[in-house]
Amino acid sequence: MKNQIIRTLVLQYILGVVYLAGAGLWDTAVMLSALVGCLAALIPGTYFGVRMMQATENNKDAAQWLGYAYRYEIGKWVMMGMIFILAFTSGYPWDPVVLFAGFVLIQLSGWLAPLMGNAVNNKR
Repeated sequence: MKNQIIRTLVLQYILGVVYLAGAGLWDTAVMLSALVGCLAALIPGTYFGVRMMQATENNKDAAQWLGYAYRYEIGKWVMMGMIFILAFTSGYPWDPVVLFAGFVLIQLSGWLAPLMGNAVNNKR
């Protein structure tokens, strides 16, 4: 479990850096929007990923593990919502397409990382 969480987070950070570099090459004015979009998914994901690793490190009970997963996922979405509320109430002229594209990229990579990990493991 720990390796899968770490692998997912590393993949998300790499995609975030690639997205920021691409956004910066395309138009430097949208880099802050790209950064906030990526961070809106990365910060809560990292925080709750680390908490999940700590909570389940010595616990092998599936029902309790699932309870942790649900609680942390709900907390992650609440934290993301708070980041978006703070961003959009700040008065900064965000580029919403770039901001949400970064957010969606990171979110989708988190959902697809287990599938990619299984594909790598099956090739071994």
